[in-house]
Amino acid sequence: MTYQSVLEKTFSLSKKKGMNCSLSNIKRLCEIHNHPELAFPTIHVAGTNGKGSVCTKIASALQQAGWKVGLYTSPHIATFRERIRINGEFISETEIATLFGQIKAKATFFEIATLIAFLYFRAQEVDVAIIETGLGGTWDATNVVMPLLSVITSIGFDHTELLGDSLEKIAFEKAGIIKKGVPVVLGPDLPSAVLRSVARERGSPAYQSCYRDRDYDRENQETARIALELLRSRFQLTDEAIRIGLQAKPPCRFEQHQIEGKTVIFDVAHNTHGFARLLEKLDHRPCRFIVGFSAGKDIAECARLIESKAHAIHLVSGPHPRLASVDAIQAAFSHPQLYPEETIADAIRKALQGPEEILVIAGSFFIMQAARKACGIEEPVDPIIWYDPYKVAE
Repeated sequence: MTYQSVLEKTFSLSKKKGMNCSLSNIKRLCEIHNHPELAFPTIHVAGTNGKGSVCTKIASALQQAGWKVGLYTSPHIATFRERIRINGEFISETEIATLFGQIKAKATFFEIATLIAFLYFRAQEVDVAIIETGLGGTWDATNVVMPLLSVITSIGFDHTELLGDSLEKIAFEKAGIIKKGVPVVLGPDLPSAVLRSVARERGSPAYQSCYRDRDYDRENQETARIALELLRSRFQLTDEAIRIGLQAKPPCRFEQHQIEGKTVIFDVAHNTHGFARLLEKLDHRPCRFIVGFSAGKDIAECARLIESKAHAIHLVSGPHPRLASVDAIQAAFSHPQLYPEETIADAIRKALQGPEEILVIAGSFFIMQAARKACGIEEPVDPIIWYDPYKVAE
């Protein structure tokens, strides 16, 4: 089996069966494979926004201290291989194909991805793995690990059709990763009463960051720092390892480039909470936006936030089935300088020819690879095979 055939197979599986709101299948898969999820220590991270950044910072600090560190995150920007790394190196295409070939039982896309990560980290004998939830917490396929530490970064409105229509309900779903007696670190921007109540019921010591800043990366740094302080003695973490680790960021999190003389910022703000924090960080700088959204997001509220800041707005979509059409996005906007674009490449070309202002490319993960390519950023890219890991299983 080849890497491309693995992608094709997982795509076909996701069309038949999506997210499984139960842990029974992933538990069965782990049992079949002799529990790879328990073969190494883990740190488990959930949250509406910021969880990928916090995972990256914790993993980087542990690597700086000399440990062999697995990192499992989602979704990816350009290649599935981004999701599974050891000390920053992507899993290879060959390793994915080999491990996929070992999985015989039926599973969803995300269950397969998660199991491949567990099998890979066990085979490579990592010292520790940082595991990011895909969606929610309670029923997320990653929630079979027994971590040293749990982290919940933030709570905001996203995936409300699955997680609940209030911050308290969403918080309760995220709190599903809190394990009995296992410490939990909480970010500053969440309904702490719900999470602390769950932690008390489970006898889990709770540590909350009170640090708030216009720069959301500084907030993520503080959440990660608290986690690393709790891990310091076990992993012999030095101040220098923590300092360097906290500077690490995944791609498309206020990622800045100079392109054709213009500052271009890539940011996967894709919900109201994310856009509010992005706009805080941009402060009063003049900005032109390129935005695309996944269907089902609160596009109208995101539009209101963007229009309060943008001098001009280019609207884009793409071939991914989860992306909202340009027409659907346009219906939510009323900005006087609004430009529906045929392609993401067209939007980039026109925006770069505009006035000397910051260009912000924001929204769905699913527009980022095409935008980065149009800006001349080279990176490994998968063939275009789309899947929907968050579709609910029928």
